[in-house]
Amino acid sequence: MPNKQTDVSTLQDSLRRLQWHMWHLWRLEAQKSGSMELTSVEHDYLDVVARHPEGLRLTDLAERMKVSKASASAMAAKLEARGYLERGPALEDRRASLLRATPKTIALETEENAVHARAAASLAAALSDEERRQFELLLGKACRGLDSA
Repeated sequence: MPNKQTDVSTLQDSLRRLQWHMWHLWRLEAQKSGSMELTSVEHDYLDVVARHPEGLRLTDLAERMKVSKASASAMAAKLEARGYLERGPALEDRRASLLRATPKTIALETEENAVHARAAASLAAALSDEERRQFELLLGKACRGLDSA
């Protein structure tokens, strides 16, 4: 009978394999599109901004990234200079500025969605319909646990 330590070790190994698989898929897509110039942290920033098409205040970006406002500002300036972000006025307060994704970033999001779709299809193909439903429920529950950590 497996013990809890063995179960954790197996889960760690599975997560490592999944992470490698996702990285490999992403790298293949990025080589085709030329988006290899971005670091994973830069991708994370762009992902947060892209999920807010109405725009995002710098303070909110820093909060979501769990970094200081100064760090978020430096990264936003860097990504803006490279054409991934743009600043514009907030509709409700013209004095405030919002960060928005550019078409260049939207193209990256499309690329990333394709990577996730391919990974999901590979996982789904290895499972029966019932196993897939259970996996989705359990993975969703585990991810909610990650969010609260």
